[in-house]
Amino acid sequence: MALPNTGLQRPSPSLSLGTLPLKPDTLAGLGRVAAPVSILLPGLDGTAELFDPFVAAAPAGFPVRPLALPNDRPRGYDDLATWVIAQLPKEPVVLIAESFSGPLALLVADRCPRIVALVLCASFVAAPFPKLLARVPVFAWNRPPPRAILSFFLTGGDKTLGDAVFHAIESVPSHVLAQRVVAALSVDVTAELARYSGPLLVISARFDRVIPSKCSDLVRAAKPSARFAVVRSPHLVLQSRPVDAWEQIASFLQNSSVCAACGAES
Repeated sequence: MALPNTGLQRPSPSLSLGTLPLKPDTLAGLGRVAAPVSILLPGLDGTAELFDPFVAAAPAGFPVRPLALPNDRPRGYDDLATWVIAQLPKEPVVLIAESFSGPLALLVADRCPRIVALVLCASFVAAPFPKLLARVPVFAWNRPPPRAILSFFLTGGDKTLGDAVFHAIESVPSHVLAQRVVAALSVDVTAELARYSGPLLVISARFDRVIPSKCSDLVRAAKPSARFAVVRSPHLVLQSRPVDAWEQIASFLQNSSVCAACGAES
């Protein structure tokens, strides 16, 4: 499938995050499939630099492309949703949204009929922390946290992955990053969630030190028919446990009938 020449990126071959070895045989039982392309929407950093292990672990028949968010100026969720829709291919797509991008994915799905399924990974649909924090001046969020703090909260202490996260965040202009923090602290897309009628998978990280469990509980209350999964991982599920994440996602897509063809052969 041809994709427009936009922010959609193929993974960088030079980045190695030192995560668990990939086990392609784990996914061998999925059979032959022809799934719509999955677009990866990143976390707060907005880059596509951290998706390499997840892209590399994709089973055959599950095309996936990271989409880096624009860093040209500060943008809220509404602005980002308009931008993302303009980058999407004309064919049906699945959105796999990590952390910060969960609300973004719901906004996009609410406005774009080509979205055939959503995967929210360690994410939220309403501000995960008290909205009083959104009143803190934007400049207060300009400096990224120290590496040790990022590693503790996001990677479960994985230093290699923690360093990669720090470099990704450091590459984003501080005022752009600060606006994303403010947006996340004030967002509420529960109305868009209520209107969404397509297949929905919610993946939670068992050892998440960022997103509280009440966030998935909120989705469960609004969409009891959605599929819910827990992966034994820190907050960065797709980077820390890419094969485990794909097991959930691939099975979800097959069972949701969004694959054009799902054979029984391996």
